[in-house]
Amino acid sequence: MGSYCRTLHRSRPLLKPITCGWPVTCLASTGYIVPQRLHLCRKQSTHRHIPQPRINDNSVEVLGQVFPRDDMTNVTAKILSMVGRNLHNQAHHPLWLIKERIKDHFYRSYPSRSGAPLFSVHDDLRPMVTVEQNFDSLLVPADHPSRKKGDNYYLNRTHMLRAHTSAHQKELVRAGLDCFLAAGDVYRRDEIDSSHYPVFHQMDGVRPFSPTGRKLFAQVENGQDLSLFEHGGRRTPQKQEAHTLEAVKLVEFNLKQTVTRLIRHLFGEELEIRWVECYFPFTHPSFEMEVRFQGDWLEVLGCGVMEQELVNSGGRTHA
Repeated sequence: MGSYCRTLHRSRPLLKPITCGWPVTCLASTGYIVPQRLHLCRKQSTHRHIPQPRINDNSVEVLGQVFPRDDMTNVTAKILSMVGRNLHNQAHHPLWLIKERIKDHFYRSYPSRSGAPLFSVHDDLRPMVTVEQNFDSLLVPADHPSRKKGDNYYLNRTHMLRAHTSAHQKELVRAGLDCFLAAGDVYRRDEIDSSHYPVFHQMDGVRPFSPTGRKLFAQVENGQDLSLFEHGGRRTPQKQEAHTLEAVKLVEFNLKQTVTRLIRHLFGEELEIRWVECYFPFTHPSFEMEVRFQGDWLEVLGCGVMEQELVNSGGRTHA
């Protein structure tokens, strides 16, 4: 079982009047934890030569990688010109500052037994992904509207520019990582307005719980009698068929508490927050956090308990 969280940033006016910064949309929204070996990427960005993108009648070249064109190719030269800028890794850029504040919060708040940070950070993953990574690995149905050509930038039928940093979730879990944050630029064919732009940034957070549930149940009376998993269970609006209701409620509490602490760290303790139930193909139950801003409710992130099927597909049976 794991928790997942993603924070979004599009051109939100929330950034201007609030000095604390901006939250990431996929950042803290999934079910989490089980400390093992930690792989840290705590490096400053380096300026290196970025190959110029090229589009011709037969192929698209981006970051030195060539993709043959077909009837799904719809990426434009303007969008490709933004690939590789990595604003979130440019020291002192506003996006870098926010990312570093989030990293610092997780490093300080969630140490491992050895005192090292529990969460590893991955902020240099290339934005060109397979359609399988972006959709299938996250259990997005084949007929789901989010796959539409009009909503994404396709390099061809099999590859695209990632629409969310969650596209790397399965590969990171499969690599043996436990608690991790993944940050990067993402691409969606949005109409440009005050709160939308076709290129924006996200941060995902994932924390799996061990099959024994020892950490999860540690603070619960008679916790040794509880279990994360049940056989022959059924799916309800509150839980997946593989999980016990007691475990899901504890993960939900842990998840919301984790995300609330992050958001208040970024925006201030006085921030008014509310939770809204929602649907994501890769989490259940799923939630969105909204904050009160200038008299309106503004969505800042989505999160939930990772689908056990997704966890298992990453090579972790009942983790």
